[in-house]
Amino acid sequence: MIMDETATLISTEHIQVEITIRLGRARLTVAQLARLQPGDVLPLDRGADDGVDICIGDRVVARGQLVDDGSGEDRLAVRILGPAQGG
Repeated sequence: MIMDETATLISTEHIQVEITIRLGRARLTVAQLARLQPGDVLPLDRGADDGVDICIGDRVVARGQLVDDGSGEDRLAVRILGPAQGG
């Protein structure tokens, strides 16, 4: 069987992949985590203008920028900036 015939047997239209948007990371001790209260702020390892990672599983596949989705409902969206570095 040639590859073109195999490609038509598998429809990708209905296969869903979960994408995660990663803003940054913070490292805390268990004691610090236990002391967190509503209103506390966790500083991340990135600046506000550094963009976000677009991930599939644990793999970063692209870079993006947080934007308003334009719906008027104050919802976030991600503008794709390009592929992940080195990928």
